[in-house]
Amino acid sequence: NARTERFHKIPYTILIFFSLLVALILKNYQGDFGISIYGGISMSACSDACKGDQAVYRITLALTLFFAAHAFLVTLVPYAFAKEIHTACFGVKVLMFIGMVIGMFYMENESLNQFAEACRVISLIFLVFQSIVIIDYAYTLHFWMIDKEQTSWDIANLSLSGLMIASVITVVGLMFHWFADGSSCGLEKFVLSMTIIVPFFYTVAACTDYIPHGALFPSACVTGYATYIAYTAMLSSTNGDATPSSTGAVEPANGNWQSVSLSLWRPSPSPPGTSDRKAQSSSVPGGRTCHCIVAQNDQIKMGDNYQDQDADEKKDNDEEEEEEENISEEEQAAKKYDWIVFHILMTVASMYACMLLTSWSTNEYSSTEEQFSSAESFWVKVASQWLVMILYIWTLVAPILFPDRDFT
Repeated sequence: NARTERFHKIPYTILIFFSLLVALILKNYQGDFGISIYGGISMSACSDACKGDQAVYRITLALTLFFAAHAFLVTLVPYAFAKEIHTACFGVKVLMFIGMVIGMFYMENESLNQFAEACRVISLIFLVFQSIVIIDYAYTLHFWMIDKEQTSWDIANLSLSGLMIASVITVVGLMFHWFADGSSCGLEKFVLSMTIIVPFFYTVAACTDYIPHGALFPSACVTGYATYIAYTAMLSSTNGDATPSSTGAVEPANGNWQSVSLSLWRPSPSPPGTSDRKAQSSSVPGGRTCHCIVAQNDQIKMGDNYQDQDADEKKDNDEEEEEEENISEEEQAAKKYDWIVFHILMTVASMYACMLLTSWSTNEYSSTEEQFSSAESFWVKVASQWLVMILYIWTLVAPILFPDRDFT
C-alpha cells in the first residue's frame, strides 16, 4: 500500500536507482540508438544530448527538480495535502518524471553545463553531511554492540575491528605498488602515507585512557572509509605514472573502472511442495478424485487465509486512520519536517550523483579513459578524505576541550 507511511520512501529510492542506472548506461554507451524500420530502412535516435556527461546532466537535473518540487509543495500546503503529496499518486509521479526527462533532452548543452557547476558546489556540502553520518553510524553501531553486554558481541566487535585494520594495511600496501611506484608519484605517495599515518595516531589515542569515549571500532570504520576514498582518488589521478596500466594493477579489459553489476535471481523450476502433492494424488486408487479433494481443501485454506489477511489489513487501516485523527499539531509538524528533510536530501543526493557519475569534471574528453581521471575529481576526493579524518579527530578531542558541554 503506497499510502502507508511505512513504505513511502521505497518508491522514491527505486526511482532514483533506476534513473541513475539509465544515466550510467547512456554515459558509457557513446553511440547512436539505431531504430530499424520496415524495408531495411534505419534511423538514428540519439544526438549529442544523450551521450556521455550530457545524458547524466539531463537525468540528474530531472531528479533534482522532481525532489525539489516535492520539498517546496510539502512546505507550503497544510498537513493533509502534504501527506497526499508525499505518500500517494506514485504512478502519476512516475509518468510526470518521465515527461520531465524527455523534456530535458531538448535543452541546450550550455544550460546543462551551468547546472553541473552548481552541482559541484552543492555536492561539497553533501560530502560534509555524508562524513558526519558515517562517523555517527560507526559510533552508533559500536555502542549498540557494547550495550549487549555479552562476550560474543565483544568478540565480534574486536574481530571486525581487527579485520578492517588488516584490510586497510593490505590495501594501502597494494596501492603503493599500483599507483605510487613511479619517480613522479610524489603526490600519490604523500596521500597514501597520510592514509596510514593519521589513522595510526588517532586509533592509538582512541584506545587510551586519555579519551574515555574513544574506541577501536569507530576508528577502524573511519579508517576503512578513508582508505576507500584514497583508492578512488588514485583512480582519478591524471599522473601518467600513477595509472593502473603503467604500474601493473589489474585493469578491466575495456579500460573502464566504473561498471554496473546486475545479479539476476532465477526461481526454481518447480515450486516447493509440488512433488509431494503429485505423490499424494497418485498413491491411492482414484487419484483424480483425491487430487480434486486436495485442491479443493487448498482453495478453502487459501480463502480463509485471504479473509484473515483482508481483516488484518482493514484493522491496520482503521488503526492508522484513528491515529491520524488523534494526531496533535506538534506531531503533524514533526512529520512534515521529516518529509521536507527527506526530499531536500534526495535533491542534494541527485546533484551529488551528477558529480559522482561524471567524476566531478565538466571538461571535454577525447577517450573513454579520460572520463574517469581529472584533477578536479582527484582533489575533491582527497579533500573529502582529510575532512572525514579531521571530523573524527574532533569527536575525540571535543569532549576533552569542552568538558561542560554534552556531546551525547
